[in-house]
Amino acid sequence: MLFSRRRVPQAKVLDLNQVIASLSAMMQRLLGEEIELQLELAAGLGSVHADAGRIEQVLLNLAVNSRDAMAHGGTLTIETANVAVEQGGGR
Repeated sequence: MLFSRRRVPQAKVLDLNQVIASLSAMMQRLLGEEIELQLELAAGLGSVHADAGRIEQVLLNLAVNSRDAMAHGGTLTIETANVAVEQGGGR
């Protein structure tokens, strides 16, 4: 994790679904009982080239921000999908 110290990012090929699934229990604890965590992870998802620690940090920040935004409960849905992005950022 990158919370307490700086480190050189180490990008590698990752299975994003696996990273999300491995953090799901921790994210649910952060969300509390009032917020449901729903995962919609695409089968056959392509790999990503990224730093696992940074992806984990983003997901945990998402959970904390969601908890703060949904004080009266709700659902946080995290979905993965294969998406082709054209040059210029459009779909």
